Amino acid sequence: MPQHLLAVWPQIQQSLQEAGRVVLLLDYDGTLAPIVDRPDLASMPLETRETLVELRALTSPDPDLIIGIISARSLEDISARVGIDGLLYAGNHGLEIRGPQLEFVHAEALKIKGSVDQVYLQLKEKLAVHPGAFAEHKGLSLTVHYRLVDDEGIEAVKDTVDKTVRPAVEIGDLVVSPGKMALEIRPNISWDKGSTISAIVAAIGTEPADSNPPARERLVMYFGDDLPDEAGFGVAQDTGGMGIFVGTAEQPTSAHYRLDSPQQVGETLQLIRQVFRQSN
Repeated sequence: MPQHLLAVWPQIQQSLQEAGRVVLLLDYDGTLAPIVDRPDLASMPLETRETLVELRALTSPDPDLIIGIISARSLEDISARVGIDGLLYAGNHGLEIRGPQLEFVHAEALKIKGSVDQVYLQLKEKLAVHPGAFAEHKGLSLTVHYRLVDDEGIEAVKDTVDKTVRPAVEIGDLVVSPGKMALEIRPNISWDKGSTISAIVAAIGTEPADSNPPARERLVMYFGDDLPDEAGFGVAQDTGGMGIFVGTAEQPTSAHYRLDSPQQVGETLQLIRQVFRQSN
C-alpha cells in the first residue's frame, strides 16, 4: 500500500534538497484539476496555478527544476488550458511534446491519423442516439466520454464504440483502453506515459551544467490519478524517483506514494515551492 506523501514529507523534502535536478511531472485531469462532467469545463485552481508560476520563476533561467504536464488532452488544449510559459507540455499521452529542449511528434501516430479521423466521423454520427455520450477529437487520438450517460445506457455506448472501432482494431491501427467514465481510442503503437517520461528525461539531461556538487542525481516525480498513469509511475520509480497516485487508499496502484485529491496536489506543490525558496 502506498504511503501518504504528506505523512512522510520530511523524507520527501530531504530527497528534494539532495537532488541535482528535480523533474516534476503531473497529469492534469484528476490531478491538477478536479474531474468534472464535461472536459471543456475542467480548470486548475487559481492557487495551484500561481504556485506553478512561482516555481517556474524561482528556477529560471538555468533551472534545477523542470516542470511538465503530461495529459491525454491534445497538446494545443493542455498548453492553452495551463498557459504557463517555460513548462514542458505533452499531449495525447505524450504522442506530441513541446517545451524547452524538446519538440516531438510520434511519426507512427501521424501515419495512423487517417484512421483516427475516419472513426471520429463514424462515432460522431452513431453516438448521437445516446444522450450524454460524445466523442472528443484530440488530433492524434479520440476520447469517448459517457459520464453524463444514465447508468442503464452505459453498456450500449460501450457496445457502439466497440462495433465502430473494431475494424480499425482488427487491422492493427487503433487500440481502445478504459479511462474514468471514458474510453480512450489511440494509435496501436508502443508508446505510453512511461515512454513520455523516458523521452523527457533523456532530452533534458541529468542536472544543470553548473550544479554543485556536479555528481548529484536527478529526481523524477510523477503525479497521476488514472490507469494510464501507472506506466508513468513505473518509469519514475525505476529511475529512483517517485510515483504519486492521486486517489483513495482503496484504489490499487503501483505508485509508492499517494495523495487524496487535486487539493492535496496543490498543497504539495506549495511545500515544494517552499523548498526551492529556501534554496535560492
